[in-house]
Amino acid sequence: MAQPVDIRFSDLAQGANLLKKTRGDKVIWALVGLLVLVSLLVVYSATGSLAYKMYKGNTEVYLFKQIAFIAIGFCVIYFAHLVNYTIYSRIAKLLFLLCIPLLFYTLFFGVTLNEGSRWIKLPIINMTMQTSDLAKLALFMYLARLLSRKQTKIKDFKKGFLPVMLPVALTCLLIAPANLSTALLLGASCMVLLFIGRVSSKHLLLTIGAALIPVCFLILSAVVKHNSGGGGSRGNERKIITAHCAGRHLDQSRGRIHVWWRGSQQR
Repeated sequence: MAQPVDIRFSDLAQGANLLKKTRGDKVIWALVGLLVLVSLLVVYSATGSLAYKMYKGNTEVYLFKQIAFIAIGFCVIYFAHLVNYTIYSRIAKLLFLLCIPLLFYTLFFGVTLNEGSRWIKLPIINMTMQTSDLAKLALFMYLARLLSRKQTKIKDFKKGFLPVMLPVALTCLLIAPANLSTALLLGASCMVLLFIGRVSSKHLLLTIGAALIPVCFLILSAVVKHNSGGGGSRGNERKIITAHCAGRHLDQSRGRIHVWWRGSQQR
């Protein structure tokens, strides 16, 4: 006769111990969960018809793939948050110094995909990687390290602001020719991080004003080209975007602004 199994209710609650093992800001954990839920809704609504056509009526294929990626991501987040933050501070400088030559290489020798040279091909696994994504992570880590080390003189322009701002300017300048929108978003995010790090508001406003000058120049040149009739055909737009070398990247940014401006005028 089988022996009765003694089930303790305390054993059923062992899953609650996971909450005790999670450290850090509860608000950040809540935001991660919220973004995960939003990503599920967006992926399912955006890929339902595509999955129906590609997989013979199975509309949940991409949803299950997204869930698998989310599970892997949560595992990475959980084990990463257990690591002492000082280790990330040591890695930040090395990772940032590694990203600078990668961005240079991408700018001049990157693989052209979707009318933009912002990718590099990994030789062994034959896959492409967008170096700006790695550079964003490295910059945020390195910027946090600099801000924590220069809090005593962060209000000083030469000793505090310039050493913190130079990595931001260098990274955004290397990303901007091939991907202007990413550079602008990265610069704006860094401005928020600098503001939280107690950087002088006057210095931040001067930086924003200086950054707006080339952006306004690009927009103005695109508007002038549109008004002068330089973008009357799709062929001219293609030539603008696919021009070569340094001029190619400038024309890419101006061409995308011109295409956007033309589309807004046609609406």
